[in-house]
Formats: sequence, C-alpha cells, structure tokens
Amino acid sequence: MRFRIPVVLALAGVVCACSSDPNRLPPENPFRPEQTSIREQRLQAGELYRLARAALDSSDFAGALQRYSQLTLRFPFTDYAVQAQVERIYALYRNYQPEEALAAADRFLRDYPRHEHAAYVHYLKGLVNFERDRGIADSLGFDTTRRDTSSLRRSFDDFGVLIQRYPQSPYVADARARMIYLRNRIAEHELTVVQYYMRRGAFVAAAKRAEQIVSQYPGAPATLDALSLLEKSYAALDLDTQAADAQRLRKAYLRNAPAPAPEASATMESTDTAAAPPDQMSP
Repeated sequence: MRFRIPVVLALAGVVCACSSDPNRLPPENPFRPEQTSIREQRLQAGELYRLARAALDSSDFAGALQRYSQLTLRFPFTDYAVQAQVERIYALYRNYQPEEALAAADRFLRDYPRHEHAAYVHYLKGLVNFERDRGIADSLGFDTTRRDTSSLRRSFDDFGVLIQRYPQSPYVADARARMIYLRNRIAEHELTVVQYYMRRGAFVAAAKRAEQIVSQYPGAPATLDALSLLEKSYAALDLDTQAADAQRLRKAYLRNAPAPAPEASATMESTDTAAAPPDQMSP
C-alpha cells in the first residue's frame, strides 16, 4: 500500500500541471466521431433535402420517405429537418399510409403549433380522412351512402378547425367546398337510417333521426326528404300538430331552397396537385 501512494500522487500532479497550463491542448480522443462545421452540416442537409424533394415531385413517395427519414435522423436540428416533417406527411398520405400520416401530422402540430405551415398540416389531416374510405365505387358513381361515415365526420371536423383558426389560409376555399360535400354525404347517410326505421315501423326513432337531419344539416339536399319523412312519422304517431308543422316547414323549404353549392368536384379529382406541399426551401 505504501508503494502505491507516491504513484497516485505523481499522476495527480501531472494532471494538475496539464490542467493549469492554459496553452496546452487537451489530448485527442481516438473514439470521438469526426466533427463537421455548421456550414458543412447545412450543405449536407440541403443536398439530402433536395434529393428527397425531387423524389416527391416525381411521385416516388417511397424514395422520398426514405430520404426524409435520413434527413431528420442525421440533421434533426436544421430547418431542413422541420420542412422534411411537413413534406413527409404529404408523402405518407400519397403513399396510402393514412394512419402514419395522421400520427405524423398530430406530432408536428404538437411540436410546432405556431409553425408557418401549421394550416397546411391541418388541411392535410382533412384530406387524409376525406380520401380514406373513397374507392372505385365512388369514382364510378355507385351509391355509397350506406357506408360508415366516421372518417367523413373526422374530415369535416379537421376542415372546420382549419377554417376557424386560419381564416386567411389559401386552403380555406377548398376546405369549405369539401365541407359542403361532406355535409351532404353525411346527411344522405342519416337519411338512409330514417328510411330504415320507417320500413320497420319505428316511427319514434325515425322522427328523432329526421329532426337531427333538419337541425344539423340545413341546406343539404337530404333535408327535404327528411322533412317529408318527419311529417309521415308524426302522422303515423297521431301527432297531427307536429305533422302540420313539418308540412309547413317542408313547403317553406321548397319556396326558399338555396341554389346548389359547388362541391369541389374538380378539386377533388386533382388532389395530388391541389395538396402539394408549400414551396421548397432555398439552400
């Protein structure tokens, strides 16, 4: 033990001497990774971003997603990485990965609630849910009113948030038109439920569901049919006063029926261009 103490003291003296010399450089760490300057990192991140954006613009969504992931992993604290997160949401949407796109959108809005592209991310959420259940039957004009409307309702809410929070956003006009389309689709779905109750003789349930259509979806084409069924269900229940009120309301609706509003059919057919991410960043 007495032989170890001088050695330890000597080593301590060497360390103190080194640390006390302000001109002495610290020893190189052979295990330290190679360091690059901030400028070099930005140049590398910019080049990787340009490759990702080029893949996105050429509809190579799988390739774009791979490069966006590399960019956010290698250069997480650059502006390019933040922009990559926005464009990655669009790439996931176009690559038919709705769950991943919605999760990425929610994560971005949580981390960057005041970002300049937050309105666009809200718009993308609405588009993801809007297109989620649309299939070949919709494009061929088949009746899809009996299909579940959960995604349509979520899309309606997403567009509603966009319009409420960002009324000056360039995406508001398209969102409004899509909301009109969604309102009409949801109202038509609710009307099929009323018709089902009427066929079953469940007039109380039919009346309640018809009342909801009239109150919640004013202006929808299904409202007129809902008023007619509401009148019939009241009459079947011997509620003459309510039936007469429903009849007057239906006649008033016929006199003052609003002109059909545009449903963004042209825009919905060109979602790939209408929903393209905002302008790419300059290097």
